[in-house]
Formats: sequence, C-alpha cells, structure tokens
Amino acid sequence: MKTIEIKQINTQGYAVVELDNQVFTLPNLLVGEKVQVDHTTQGLTVVKRLTDSPNRVSVRCPKFDTCGGCQLMHMSYTDQLKLKQQQIVELCSKYQLETNVLDPIGSKEPFNYRNKIQMTFREHKGKIVAGLYEENTHKVVNINDCDIQDKVANQIINTFKVLMKKHKITPYDEDKRTGIIRHVMVKRSIETKQILVVIITPSQIFPGRNNLVKDLMIAHPDITSIVHNINDRKTSIVLGEVSKVITGKGYIEDILMGKRFIIGPKTFYQVNAHQTEVLYNQVLKVLKPNKNDVVLDAYAGIGTIGMMLSDHVKTVMSVEINKESVRNAVKNAEINGVKNIEFVAMDAKDYMLHLVEQKMKLDAVIVDPPRSGLDLEFVKAIQVLRPKKMVYISCDPETLVRDLKQLSRSYQIGDIQPVDMFSQTYHIENVVLLTLKTA
Repeated sequence: MKTIEIKQINTQGYAVVELDNQVFTLPNLLVGEKVQVDHTTQGLTVVKRLTDSPNRVSVRCPKFDTCGGCQLMHMSYTDQLKLKQQQIVELCSKYQLETNVLDPIGSKEPFNYRNKIQMTFREHKGKIVAGLYEENTHKVVNINDCDIQDKVANQIINTFKVLMKKHKITPYDEDKRTGIIRHVMVKRSIETKQILVVIITPSQIFPGRNNLVKDLMIAHPDITSIVHNINDRKTSIVLGEVSKVITGKGYIEDILMGKRFIIGPKTFYQVNAHQTEVLYNQVLKVLKPNKNDVVLDAYAGIGTIGMMLSDHVKTVMSVEINKESVRNAVKNAEINGVKNIEFVAMDAKDYMLHLVEQKMKLDAVIVDPPRSGLDLEFVKAIQVLRPKKMVYISCDPETLVRDLKQLSRSYQIGDIQPVDMFSQTYHIENVVLLTLKTA
C-alpha cells in the first residue's frame, strides 16, 4: 500500500499517476486529493480516498464508478468547463496553432439533457437489465435513472423491462445469438412532446410484440410512434437496415430555431436541444451572413444548419452522404417553406472536388464533420475555391485543431468558442470562424 497525492488530471477527466516508472490513469479523483493505492502486477487500484478536494461535488449517479458514460460528474460544473477549455488550449500548443480559446458557454441544464437514449438489454442472474456497456467491456451496467438522459425516456425503458418479464420476452445474448430484444432507442422532443420508440431485434420474428406494444402504449400514452428495427448482424452498431412502423408515423418532429424538423430512427440530430440553439446562434454571430451570400453547408445531415442560415443568405447548397438524411432534409425544407436551399446526396469531399471543376464561387462554407474531421482532399479543395469565410463546427477538439493548422496556410483562424453540449462528460463542441487571408 502507498499513499499518493493527485497532481494532474488529463483531458478525459482521469487522474494521471506515475509510480515505479509506470504511468497510470485513475477515475473519480481530483487534483490535491490524497489516496491510498495498491500496486500489483495487474495495475494500480485505489483502496481509499483519504482527502477530498474543495472542488469535489456529490455524485448523483450510483453507477458513476462502473458505467463510464459520465467522466466528470464528481467535478463542480465550473471545473468541468475549465478542464474542457484546457483540453483545447493544450491541443493548440501541440499543433503549434496560434489562436485564442474562449471560456466555454455552459449549459443552464447540465442534467437530463439528452433527447436520445439507446439501451442495451441483457439477462443477468435471472433478471432483465438494461443500460450501457461498462467502460472497455461488453458487460451491461443496469441503469434505472440516468442523470443525463431524458427523464421520460428513462421511465419508458424501466416500463419496457417490466413488460418483457410479464410477456416472457427474452433479451438478446450476443454470444449464443439467442433471444429477442437487442436494444431500445427512445427519442423525445422537449418542444413538441412527441416520443419515438425504436425496438431493435435480431430477426423479424418477434413473438409477443403486439401485446408488449399495447401495454407500453397504455403505460405511456404520450408515445407518438413505435418502430420495429431488425439488426441481424454481429456488430456493435445499434440499428439494422430494415425498419417497420408499428404505430404512428415512424418519426417525430422537433422545433429548432423556429423551424420544424423530422427525426426518424436513423436521423442524426444534436442530443442537447437547448444548447444546439446556443451553438447555432454562435454560428450566426461569427459568420455575419448577408442576403447576397452563397453558402455551402457540408456534412449537412437533415439540413438544420442550412435551413437556419436560409433566412439570412441568398442561397444554401447542402451536401450530405446519407441518402435517408437527404430525403428527410428535402421534407424539412418543404415543411418550413424554405425555397432557397438545395440538397445533394454525395460525399462532401467528392462534392468539393466537383465544385473545383465547376470553378464555383462561394462566399462561405459551414462544416460540421464527424469526429474524424475533414478529409485532406476536402481541405485542399477549400484552399482552391477560397471562400471568403468558413465556420468550422466540431465535437472533436483533436481533429478540429489538426484541421485548423492545415487551413491556417490560407485562412486567419479566429477565436475558438467552446459550447458545452455534453455536461458531465469530457466531450465539448466548438465553433470557430476562418477568414481568407488577402495577402
């Protein structure tokens, strides 16, 4: 046994400890705290926390130590924001990117903000459990009331577990490939109060489905649509290719920035509706669009950013590789009466190369890429097209700063504005304006 003092927390919220020429990371600790540890051949284990940091707060979730879904719940919210800002500052230093990282815009509702949840179902010691995978394992941690997920969605999952037992419907066993229920996804709009429930099974064969759905609707009459999705692959991907609408329209609608959007089972949509409006208003603030602008919205999803911009510019060109998202985007434009936007189902990189061939003139480009960031060919195409402005939205600071460094050859990098969309976790969204260098 040894007593050590925590002197460093990494950007994922873990304490970094060097002991006997080895480096370890430990969860749920803060700088200045003293802990008693046991160092064995299998690693470093915290036996007891001897002192508490003044910045420590009571953890609301009883599964915090095992779940891994939240990494920062033991920190005060102020300290969470400071850590996220520091993460980006360190990355800028790593990539030698000269820019200013502003204080993060925090959330007014740092709990129960997630409008989408997806739970994995398992049988454990004769009981049906539903929850998230324990970090770095495929063991499901049973969760009855997740503190960052929508409260109504939590209640629906709990009801589902009870009804499975009532109707003798078994969870899926991924090793034996037996059982019925793999996952259940719930999406809920705070604005419209509409709820979509997606039940994922390994086969179209679903004995007891009708009785389960009937009882679920009785228990939760506010559910507006239920979809049966079939995923027969041996994969960690939640949704399969085939979906059947059991009741309702097969989707819900949400209102964002005064516009209405269709959200289906596979629709990508920001999980924090309140902070999404903060994020998009930040985009408008830094871009300062005008009515003569032609703007490209790359990685457009269902067109939320493009349609938000449509009120302020001449034309929006939206490109998105997912064909289902493009179909929904077209419907969304029709629902909202937006006529100055066009949608293209194509990989963003390929579309940019096409625009280069066409010698297209763009006033601004908005990008909101996946965590992998921008493809190098996309970056090269931007530097050829030379739009006057570019706004980069990113949920991955590492790839953001990497890409900004590449783009800094042609663009002046503005302040990075973090927006906290993912309270209690180390994740952070960012917005930054890039302005074309004239010389």
